[in-house]
This record gives sequence, structure tokens and C-alpha cells, in this order.
Amino acid sequence: MRAVVVRRFGGPEVMEYAEVPVPVPGPGQVRIRVAAAAVNPVDLATRAGVLTGAGVIPPREVLGLGWDVAGEIDDAGDTGFRVGDAVLGLRDRIALPLGAYADYVVLDASAVAPAPDSLSPVEAATLPLNALTAAQALDLVETVGSVLVTGAAGAVGGYAVALAHARGLHVVAVAGEADEALVREFGADAFVPRGPALADRVRALVPGGVDA
Repeated sequence: MRAVVVRRFGGPEVMEYAEVPVPVPGPGQVRIRVAAAAVNPVDLATRAGVLTGAGVIPPREVLGLGWDVAGEIDDAGDTGFRVGDAVLGLRDRIALPLGAYADYVVLDASAVAPAPDSLSPVEAATLPLNALTAAQALDLVETVGSVLVTGAAGAVGGYAVALAHARGLHVVAVAGEADEALVREFGADAFVPRGPALADRVRALVPGGVDA
């Protein structure tokens, strides 16, 4: 199968196709036929060698890229999934030699979930890392009544706004002026443009400030 790998660190020019064996799932794992894979900052950091330099990813001659994936189950193994199921998943084990930028990827079944019927594979592939990061952050402040989301038009921030709104929180969003309509569509109750004196402008909208 084809996989996108790097043999040296740098910009996009270091990425190349490689022919590698189709991975075989082990106990508790599934193999996904990849339909779409997202590009996240962690992918750029991996390609640039930042994570290897920090000791997060062990040095190796060939390094696969890609964390988020959407596709369909090709081999369900001993899991509860079925061949043909539309799924999304997260390559949550950093030490794996290959990533989601490949024809097939093997993941632990615990890192895979059914894909929403309303989303295309391209849309579904943006969910795992970004939406999970936003959800886990909100879990830390789940008892509050209001939240301030900076970078509200970004990949993680946009999901944070939408998920906070869905949880019934009062959401104050911070982003560029041109993104106000977008973040309000995500579910923001109030909008504050990026810029100086941010805290004062937030308190002008929410007397006493936000809870988190």
C-alpha cells in the first residue's frame, strides 16, 4: 500500500510516498481503509522534527504522518465493529511507525468511533483530535456557567464554542473581527474582537467576568 512518510525533517518538500506492507490488526484492533485524513499542527511538528527533538517520538529512519482519519472498517478483528462500518479514529499511540496518511491504518478499537451520518469523510476527519481536545478542556470546567474561548474561529476553538453551547454554557468568543459571524454560527452568545485591553472588554459584556 501507499503511505506518506518522511526520511528527514523539514517543510512539505520532505514528504514522499512509500510502498509499505498492509498493516495487520492485532487483538482489540481494527484496520481502516482511509478515505480522508486531517492536517493538524501536530502533523506539522512531526514533519519538522519538533516531537523527535523533544524526545516525544523515538528517532527512526522512516516516520509516518497523520493522526486523524475517517474511512471504513476493512478488518474488524475481534472487536464489535463490522466490515464496511463508516468510522473516524485517532492514532493515539505516538510510537506507531505509520500514520493516517496511508491507504490503510490499524488503530486500537478504543480509538475508533462510528462516523456521524451527516458528515462527509473529509468533515469527519477533522473531529478526533480537535473535538476531543475541546471536549476534554470543557470537562475540566463542566460545573461553570460561562466560558471565554480564545481562538474561537480555529479548529479547536470552533469546536469548543459549539460544544460549550451544546452544554448550555454562556459562551464569550474571542477571534478576529472578520470571524464574528462564523463564531456566532458556532453558538457564541457574545463576541469580543482580538486586541488590547481584552479583560476590560470582556467584563464590559459580562459584569464580574466569565467563570472559566
